[in-house]
Amino acid sequence: MSQYEVSRLLRDIARDAALARRCRTDLGSVLPNYKLDDAETEAIRNWSVRSLYDMGINPLLLLTSSMAMGTNIRAYIAALNQKDEVRTQKA
Repeated sequence: MSQYEVSRLLRDIARDAALARRCRTDLGSVLPNYKLDDAETEAIRNWSVRSLYDMGINPLLLLTSSMAMGTNIRAYIAALNQKDEVRTQKA
C-alpha cells in the first residue's frame, strides 16, 4: 500500500480545481500519474470514502478532496459511517 501516493492524489484534487474536474470526467487519465496499488485504485475509482479511511487516509483530507469532487457534506458523512451501518444491520 502506498498511503503517501493516495494522500498526494487527494491533496492534489483538493488544491487544483482543474485536476478535480479531470478526475470527475476522465479519472483514467489521472491515475497513471500516481503509484497506487490495485486496492487503492479501486477505492479511488469508486470514491469509497470508508475504504480509503480504513487504509489510513486522513479524514480531513478525504473531506476536502470529496468536496472538490462534488460530494456534499451529508453524503461524505454517510459514506464515512457506512461500515458502522453494515455492522449494525448484521447484529
